[in-house]
Parts: sequence; structure tokens; C-alpha cells
Amino acid sequence: MEPIFARLRAYARTDDTILLLGASGAGKSRLARWCHARSPRGAQPFQCVDLSIIPDSMQLAELFGWKKGAFTGATTDHEGDVARAADGTLFFDEIDKLSLRAQAGLLQLIESRSYRVLGGGRSNVRSANVRFIAASNADLSALVRDGLFREDLYYRINVLSVRIPPLSERCDEIGGWAQYMLEQRHRRQGASGTVILSTAAREALQHADWPGNLRMLENVLCRAYVVATVEAGTAADVVVDIDHFAGELARAERSCNSTQLGRLLKDAAAFIVDEAQSGRPFDLGLIAGFRGLVLLEAYRRTGSAEHAFRLFGKTRLVESRNHQRALRREIEAADAFCSSLGFKPDLV
Repeated sequence: MEPIFARLRAYARTDDTILLLGASGAGKSRLARWCHARSPRGAQPFQCVDLSIIPDSMQLAELFGWKKGAFTGATTDHEGDVARAADGTLFFDEIDKLSLRAQAGLLQLIESRSYRVLGGGRSNVRSANVRFIAASNADLSALVRDGLFREDLYYRINVLSVRIPPLSERCDEIGGWAQYMLEQRHRRQGASGTVILSTAAREALQHADWPGNLRMLENVLCRAYVVATVEAGTAADVVVDIDHFAGELARAERSCNSTQLGRLLKDAAAFIVDEAQSGRPFDLGLIAGFRGLVLLEAYRRTGSAEHAFRLFGKTRLVESRNHQRALRREIEAADAFCSSLGFKPDLV
């Protein structure tokens, strides 16, 4: 990260837009605040626009604010994110979640440095003295190609861009991050003494897989600290050891793997829909062939059709001695499914 920090130190001193790219949880939000703190605007507000929690229909309203009566439900005046960031930094987290309509509004804001509060009338134009920082874990250039992100906005925000590597490529940092996170939590608790990360625990953390990056590390250490505090009792110092996070780490890894699986399945579904929209004939019933792929993988791993079906609770099928015939049918369905998508599976 040293070369990246050297660039960010230089970028922070300017007033140009910074674009932070990288995997979810890699620390983009932390780095945005780090850049703000080291900028000439560091003493002014840092306002985060978290687009993952704002509905598309409300994005412009939250950004620019509104006057009472501007729309149904606007019972009072509301100050927007731009106003709250006055003279400071406006940070767009997950800017790829910005709707096309809101993208047009942001483009106008960046270019003119002015905006109009919703319901404020055409004469109520306000100036925007803010510095912009944006972050995304998506491939924005691919979104531009797909028509999901405005090309003109992309070039407006892609001025000083930095790609943040995932934690798996920064293993030497893990011990330091872990100690820092534990000390931060210890101070927030107002506890006396110190919090210590044992050498064995530090090594275990450095050798673990962190698909959820810094966010996952922080979640694991949160519970570890609580457990270690309970065990410490009245002792002045809190020692965090392997036993305090081993189970939580395993659960967190399973959760992250499940999330990744969900994304892969969603991508697969999108691919099939794209194929159908392109005019390529596709029988929806063939999707059942995916079950055949799962059973085929189970057969390869267990080396037995009987064990493969028992793995998924099909004991009665095995006891009726129909599992071999059923496996052949599943393989045929898998072959038809894969062939319809244009590739040949590695069938038994």
C-alpha cells in the first residue's frame, strides 16, 4: 500500500475528484476520510452519500434537499447532502448505484458547481463549494459499455483514480489492522489497561482467507474482543487469542462464500436472460439440468452414485435401487442444459 498512500497524499492536497476502486470492504470509505483529513478542507464537513440505502426515486432529493410541499410527504424543509458538505468533501459510496436520472443531476452539479433544491423554484439556485470523492466496487467502464453509467459522468469522476487491492494481497497489514481495530474498540469502551493480540492469534489472522476484506476482519474481531473481555474479568489487560475468534472466523467465511455464490448465481441468471433476449432459443425447463450438474459433482467427489444421492437426502431412491438410472437421467439433463448455453460439460 505504500505507493498507493504516496499517490493519495498528493491527490489529497488537490481539489480534483478522486475515484477509489476496489472490492467491497477493502477500505475505500476509510481512505476517503483519510484523504479528506489531509486536504485543505480537512477542518470542514465530510458528508457520505451511501447510495446502497437510498431508493432510486429519492436520490436527487437526498442529494439536493427539498422544500416543504415539494412532493407528497415533504412536510418540512430538508437540507440535502450537498448543503451539509458545504466547504468540505462530498463522498459518493458505491456510485455505480446512482440511477441514470441522478447521474444527470450529479453531472450538472460537477460541471456548474451549482444546484437547485427540489421545490425551490428556478430562481433558487445555490452554489456548491465541495470536493468530490467517489468509490465503487464495480467495473464502471463495463457499465458505461452496457449503457448503465453515463460516459460523460464517468470521465468527470475518473480524474485521480486509485485501485485498492483486496486484503488477500496485503497480508502483511492484517496484524496491524487487527491491533488497531482492537485498540479503537477498547478506547470506545472506556476500559483501562491495554488490549493485546497474542502472537499466535496474529499469525492465524494473517494466514486466514478474508473474502470480506477489512469489514469482515472488523466483524470477527468485534466478537473476539467481547469474549476476551468477559474472560478477562477484573484484569487490567485484555488478551485476544485464537480461541476467541476461531468459530466466528469460520462462520464469517461461510457467510462471505454464500454471498459470493449468490452473486455467481445472479450473474448466471443474467447471462441466460441475455441469451434469450438476443433471440437465441432457450427452453426454460432445461434449467432443471443444473441439478444434474450438482449431482454430477457430488458423484465425482464421493466416487459413488449411492453416496451422491444420500448426500442430498435421497435415501429412499437409493433403497429402491433406482439411483443409477436416476443419475443417468440427471446427467442427460445437465448435458442438455449446458449444450443450450453453448458449452460441453465434463460428463462421466
